[in-house]
Amino acid sequence: MNRKQSPSQDPDLEALRRCRQGDRRAFAEIVDRHKQGVFRLVYRWLGQKERAEELAQEVFLKAYRELERFRGDAKFSTWIYQIALNACRDDWRSRRRRPEARIEPDFLNAQPAPEASAESGLIAESEAETLRRALDGLPQIYREALLLRYFGDLSYEEMAERSGEGISNLKMRVARGLAQLRKRLERQP
Repeated sequence: MNRKQSPSQDPDLEALRRCRQGDRRAFAEIVDRHKQGVFRLVYRWLGQKERAEELAQEVFLKAYRELERFRGDAKFSTWIYQIALNACRDDWRSRRRRPEARIEPDFLNAQPAPEASAESGLIAESEAETLRRALDGLPQIYREALLLRYFGDLSYEEMAERSGEGISNLKMRVARGLAQLRKRLERQP
């Protein structure tokens, strides 16, 4: 995983070369290529659309400011996702210190079908809130693994690429996270 990529293997490398030479449009290409994935990751982590939009922008600003630190040892997407994960972790720690922060009810896509009754919509929101609280109570490494795997719809290979962790380590974290989540949900009223 730590080998240099050629431009044919990673379409971002040519754009990065141009960006480092002062071509700002080149970085816009990179943003266009990665903005949806970064936003999805951040939104799944935070559960707040407006804050996720802000944080995704901050991720790209940080990446732009630190372009010289990208050595090309891994794919650019891996590097930008690592910046996004770190930003999410920082925001999550900050949010844990501010208990008034509220997660939107659609955090876990608990949207009832359009023909569903108001009662079923309330039940779905309540279940999503219960799951969100249980996830928030997990240790960060398990919470992150579960969010990437199930709410980010990433394979273990994609998780490993984006987090820099080994696949077996990620599988262990998901298994332990699920076990802890199951225990927390069993204790919920």
